[in-house]
Amino acid sequence: MFKFRKLCCCFISSDGQNQDTSQDSHPIELKDQKMSSSYNKNINITTEEIIKLTLTILDTVHMIIGTQYEILPQGLINTKRLVKDGCVYAGSTEKQGRLVINDIILSEKEKGVGKRHFLIQYNKEKACFFIKDMGEGLGTFIRIEKPIKLVSAYIFSFGDSHMVVHIENTLLTLKFIEGPKVDFKNTYTPDMSPIRIGRMNECTIKFDDSSLSRCHCMIYYEDGWMMQDGDGMKPSTNGNWLFVENFFEVFDGMKFKVGETLFKAEICSDLNAVSE
Repeated sequence: MFKFRKLCCCFISSDGQNQDTSQDSHPIELKDQKMSSSYNKNINITTEEIIKLTLTILDTVHMIIGTQYEILPQGLINTKRLVKDGCVYAGSTEKQGRLVINDIILSEKEKGVGKRHFLIQYNKEKACFFIKDMGEGLGTFIRIEKPIKLVSAYIFSFGDSHMVVHIENTLLTLKFIEGPKVDFKNTYTPDMSPIRIGRMNECTIKFDDSSLSRCHCMIYYEDGWMMQDGDGMKPSTNGNWLFVENFFEVFDGMKFKVGETLFKAEICSDLNAVSE
């Protein structure tokens, strides 16, 4: 169903050090959103909607580290697609025939990159940006650095494993669809919280995987099922990654990976900074 194999390999550290351990302790809920179908071919933006999203390449194999892409509500600045529809497409193919189909061109040399890999779309009603995987390549993944509320059908990636979440009332079911525990499935009640996943003997779900931290992530019940990276005190080394199969709001400081490239998103709503 999904082509998830080896998604995390290019961001795994063998020295046990985390590249960026700065975190905000406040939880964030990444909500599945349906985009409005009312976008015009050329979207009209008011002065109250001044906002800029900047994507910066932090790590890559075949692209250039430090490259930045500046996105306004109308679309990517200086795009060759020439359509101000509030959408920014990214993929390995620039044109289909004479038609430019992508705003951001990803390297076709990178493993797992699709011809039209992901989409960033401005939601005029909510006045913010959303990101979505386009179903080609090996997926688009957000790094979890703040606690998030779990929703059924979320898919998480860590190490060589991929785990699907299912929630029914207060019951949580975790099923592994790839990796050393493929087909492992178990259901948990709130009184079984917290559920720890990692290499420690004390972990609820224990792995013998050197790419995972001792406590790689923790799932707990607090007015709903939540997940956080690491043990709550120390983040994991190589991270937990959420597959953005549906639209999710882009938040300031968010990191996401596509193929072998890691991006960071920064949002600015200062009128002077946006107009520069």
